[in-house]
Amino acid sequence: MGKLQKFCALDNCRSKMISYPYLMEYIGAIFDQDGLLFDTERIFQLAWLESASEQGVAIDPLFPRTFCGKPQSLIAEISKKAYPALDVEKYCKRAVDLAWSRQLSSVPEKKPGLLDMLEFCRANGVKTAVASSSTIKVIEHNLVSSGIRDYIDAIAYGEEVEHGKPAPDIFLLAAKRLGIAPRCCCVFEDAISGILGAWEAGCRAVMIPDLVEPNAEVFGKCLVYPSLSAARAAFDKS
Repeated sequence: MGKLQKFCALDNCRSKMISYPYLMEYIGAIFDQDGLLFDTERIFQLAWLESASEQGVAIDPLFPRTFCGKPQSLIAEISKKAYPALDVEKYCKRAVDLAWSRQLSSVPEKKPGLLDMLEFCRANGVKTAVASSSTIKVIEHNLVSSGIRDYIDAIAYGEEVEHGKPAPDIFLLAAKRLGIAPRCCCVFEDAISGILGAWEAGCRAVMIPDLVEPNAEVFGKCLVYPSLSAARAAFDKS
């Protein structure tokens, strides 16, 4: 049995063993994009600040961190409560447009350990998917320009699902496209909302914090490693 098969052998951290032959035939890894595959979450952080500034509203530089992994509808709600002077519809649209346009005009920086993790999945027969709230155009650009598109077997993106993270929709879609039961998928996320969505989908969850640290909401719902490199090393010890 491969290392990732062993790692994923616990069903949602509940210590309920799944049949190993089943895991060896059906196993998948689902990755978030921004802040997990690539160091692109910071692009969004700056875009949120710039969008508010264009409306003459000065927001706390750390405030956009509360947006990580959340759908625009929820971001708009949070922003309106915190800064009533914002035209939240224009605020969200402008920030997202800025962030996506900047990604499309550059090559994203891969997070440490990413290529090694993808090689590990390939060597162990693990299918891989990206589940991101971004657009398919931005996702494809980032995967192709960074040279890792061939490692990805499936993509699920935000516009395809009715409910964004922390709802489980996008992870269920990714698992479906891999042809793998959600309980046999390991989701890698950097955001609280992503971990909660993965848990609700019935997947194993692993958090690799980027701008947001794990909190009580995800306690008992995931494993936490400081980087993909650390997670990869842990598989060798499992």
